[in-house]
Amino acid sequence: MSFVSLICGILTLVASWMIFKKMGHQGWEGIVPFYNTYVLCQELYGSGWKFLLLLIPLYNIYFIIKMQIDLAKAFNQGAGFGIGLLLLPFIFQMILGFGSAQYRDGAQANTQPDMVEDVVNKAKDAISHNNGQEQ
Repeated sequence: MSFVSLICGILTLVASWMIFKKMGHQGWEGIVPFYNTYVLCQELYGSGWKFLLLLIPLYNIYFIIKMQIDLAKAFNQGAGFGIGLLLLPFIFQMILGFGSAQYRDGAQANTQPDMVEDVVNKAKDAISHNNGQEQ
């Protein structure tokens, strides 16, 4: 049984390597823990530091689901494929890595602000609006 787990782990690493190569990055970036999430956030959202959102309890559940769906969309797949990446990463990463799916070069998967950005932008607007009324 552990031999099967070892083979699955190696195949997942190779699939991750191939996914990052398709995205135009070095393959090794896909297998380095934490750094691969940083690069993925940088590629999908334009800011790699968004991976720190995974440290926020409960919001991290939403963010990881959103990230997998956005990764699927970046490879011209649907939200269902993104849920597959979330629930069965071994199978769906192999499909992305070894399949014919092509990454959309230069097009970020999600340019819509997420919930945290909405709150920050609303707070900035409220502050600037209040500063304008005081003058």
